[in-house]
Amino acid sequence: MTTPPDPAADRGARWGVAAAIGAAIAASACCTVPLLLVSLGVGGAWVSSLTAFEPYRPLFIAVAVGALGFVAWREWRVARLTGVDCDCEEDAVQPRTRRAILGVGVLAVVLLLASPWIVRAASGPPAPTVLTTDAPLATAQVVLAVEGMSCASCDVTVERALLNVDGVDAAEVSFEPPRAVVSFDPTRATVADLMAATTAAGYPTTPATDA
Repeated sequence: MTTPPDPAADRGARWGVAAAIGAAIAASACCTVPLLLVSLGVGGAWVSSLTAFEPYRPLFIAVAVGALGFVAWREWRVARLTGVDCDCEEDAVQPRTRRAILGVGVLAVVLLLASPWIVRAASGPPAPTVLTTDAPLATAQVVLAVEGMSCASCDVTVERALLNVDGVDAAEVSFEPPRAVVSFDPTRATVADLMAATTAAGYPTTPATDA
């Protein structure tokens, strides 16, 4: 004799997957979200504050994985109690539907957690940091030391923030050393403008003293 499915299992599946996706979004908030906003031309103190989530990224990842693990364990336990994929209660979500919800949740969490590397791969390898001496006379060049780059897409975010500044012709950002080489028109932009742009994206910069 089989036991009718417990509607609480249905609610648990929904809430567990929702918690996992929410934690995965928080885990990617320090990396992918600032990049998306900067790419759209959105900046400001509230955007830069998203990078404050970086120290908590491992915790959010653990919560996301733990929530999915709990839902999977709960589904396995319910399957053992019910014995078959029956639809014994009209108000209960069918087991196959719960498993579909779990599958969608797993896919969403994996994509969110992997988003910094996906963005990194889509953007291609970082350009080499090379100072040139044949720049046009109307172009100035500065090397900025970048603070706070720790994820796979941080350099892309800094590069996009710099390229969004009116008057910037080129920006090359590297992790090691954490530097940004920027070519810009000094009649349209200043070093202070460049520093303000990266700070608004969550990555403060200062002129490199060892350039």
